[in-house]
Amino acid sequence: MATDLRREFDEEIALWNAANYNELGKRFDVDVIMKRLDDPGSVVGIGNVLVYLNENQAQKRPRFEPVNVETPITWASGTVGQISGTATYLDKQGDSQTTPVRFTFTFARADNKEDWLLVNAFQARSK
Repeated sequence: MATDLRREFDEEIALWNAANYNELGKRFDVDVIMKRLDDPGSVVGIGNVLVYLNENQAQKRPRFEPVNVETPITWASGTVGQISGTATYLDKQGDSQTTPVRFTFTFARADNKEDWLLVNAFQARSK
């Protein structure tokens, strides 16, 4: 886990793309919210998110490839941070077409010496 926000983001994307969801889950806040791409709803809570990832996404092995990542912003004395940008999303391994998305991931920590935890993962189609 990383205290540098951009490094934490990059490490989490690598774990997502490797379908290493249990390791990724160690980087989630207990109340994490994950927005589903093709659904208006979200999955809420670390337990529910891990079940969703392991039971619905593990076989698909989706990929999230950042295209343009804005400079991370932090506030609240460095305890809340956000990274936004654009990416391509491949719904499942073997698909030939990706979906362009915009994203905003919000992270938090108790103080600025601790590791970042993912609180909210939002992505939506950009076309």
